[in-house]
Amino acid sequence: MCSSVAPRLWFLTDRRIREDYPQQEILRALKAKCCEEELDFRALLMDEVVLTIEDGNLGLRVNGELITAYPQVVVVRVPTPWVQSDSDITVLRHLEKMGCRLMNRPQAILNCVNKFWTFQELAGHGVPLPDTFSYGGHENFAKMIDEAEVLEFPMVVKNTRGHRGKAVFLARDKHHLADLSHLIRHDAPYLFQKYVKESHGKDVRVIVVGGRVVGTMLRCSTDGRMQSNCSLGGVGMMCSLSEQGKQLAVQVSNILGMDVCGIDLLMKDDGSFYVCEANANVYGLYGWCETYDPLLFSLWNCRCSDRSQKSQTIQRKPSLLPFPVARVRTYEKSLRMFLPKLFPPVMQAGRMVNAAVW
Repeated sequence: MCSSVAPRLWFLTDRRIREDYPQQEILRALKAKCCEEELDFRALLMDEVVLTIEDGNLGLRVNGELITAYPQVVVVRVPTPWVQSDSDITVLRHLEKMGCRLMNRPQAILNCVNKFWTFQELAGHGVPLPDTFSYGGHENFAKMIDEAEVLEFPMVVKNTRGHRGKAVFLARDKHHLADLSHLIRHDAPYLFQKYVKESHGKDVRVIVVGGRVVGTMLRCSTDGRMQSNCSLGGVGMMCSLSEQGKQLAVQVSNILGMDVCGIDLLMKDDGSFYVCEANANVYGLYGWCETYDPLLFSLWNCRCSDRSQKSQTIQRKPSLLPFPVARVRTYEKSLRMFLPKLFPPVMQAGRMVNAAVW
């Protein structure tokens, strides 16, 4: 269903975060790059899209307008802590079923929505994970006080849908856990995790694009707290990362099916790492214009391919698929062939202005 006449790119985001600095920077960069490459660009909000099934075919309307030319690629930026499978994911599934290439795909986003879901996906693949417990039901936090005791105290307690370091605690003992059970909101389950003492107040954020590490940042707490998130006052600085750490981040990205992501690693004294969590909605160390070059190059290849086909007189049978296999392969290959160019981040007083906070 996706049009093969002119390469089109959509930027799909959520009204709740459209004014955020990362969103504005991504939008600016994508507009500039699409203008430079003569690509058709459109920015949309999730609640502007109406999904249709008419005469047995999938369709779209945007603000009352019937869409007849669909994008080849859709860059997705939704606030993962609030993603609802019955609304946001439904829109993304609809676009994917129509043959649009989403970055990131719906299933990949879902893999990162819930921190325990992320660990469920990674388990069994040889990925180093801190021992972690969770539970079923909505208000069974209290019953876990005894169950999780085998993890030893102090232990980390996190809301499975928390973000930016919020709803994360370091429980000193069983009494502290009991107090927490009366104070926290139970809108989502919590997980109980073995405390990695040597990584207290620091971690490494690894930005992975198209299966390639494009940047790494050491994040450190400035007030002694366990969380190192820049949104909580932590500071970030560019850092080098061992080949082992890079391979681990790429492995996690591949298992989760991510095109663009931030992988947070906890450091151990012996130089190895634990995976802390994965972020689908990440704002990285480098300019988004460069980070999304792989995607834009794939559209460029698509456009050149279309022009070449128009100049040929041989008539080919139309593909039975809504999106030609050759074009999909071109996109997938381009996502990994063209790598972003790195350039230094902006620093102010030792703090990274465009640091990863998602």
